[in-house]
Amino acid sequence: MEIRYSALSQDGGAQLEAQASRDVFWELPVGVRPDDAEFDKQMWMQSVLYRWGICGYTAYVGTGEHGSVERPAATVFFAPATYFPGAAAMPSGPASSDAVLVSTVFVDQPYMGLYLEHSLIETVLTEAERRGVKAVEAFGRNDSGEATDLYIPEGYHGWEERPDGTADALEAAPVLSADILEQEGFYVIGPHRRFPRYRKDLHSRSSLFSAFSADAHEMLNDRGPLATVLGGGR
Repeated sequence: MEIRYSALSQDGGAQLEAQASRDVFWELPVGVRPDDAEFDKQMWMQSVLYRWGICGYTAYVGTGEHGSVERPAATVFFAPATYFPGAAAMPSGPASSDAVLVSTVFVDQPYMGLYLEHSLIETVLTEAERRGVKAVEAFGRNDSGEATDLYIPEGYHGWEERPDGTADALEAAPVLSADILEQEGFYVIGPHRRFPRYRKDLHSRSSLFSAFSADAHEMLNDRGPLATVLGGGR
């Protein structure tokens, strides 16, 4: 099995994991119901890419066999908290003004247990360091403590199936497991029994991919000439 990572781009250079393409909890203001969630998500992505830059990565999984098709197995989104109005619903907020916020990592069910959420968070940490960001924050979900017969994949010790049709929008929200954030070295900065806010400072340059060479990072992010309305390039 082969795994490849690609940054989201304005030209649609990276696809989204299926649920990631239609979930707009973080991207719309609290209480706003989307008329077309996939359209709203695309508009949000294009706006953030244009105004701020890279705001997500997708992990593709393939068998490596000739003729096999890669599948977008997981997608992560990140940006300054001002681009995530839905974060106002989180009781341990707001996110710090000096940090980039990771909203969540969407992982397609068949690929849970491959630690894609960890490698994508590590990739975000590397991109944030490269851009001189001081810290990365994320909201976590603590285990409710209720008994469950659900299979819990490795790395998802606090993972719970999101309920459908619940009146509590926050309980149905796509929020990262607190366990995942703690395994990545995040610490609690906004205490809350159920939804604490986590932070990781980046001055130590300790992320898994921080040793990437500049050329390797350019390949990961698919750098190329950026055409302008005047026909120029970057």
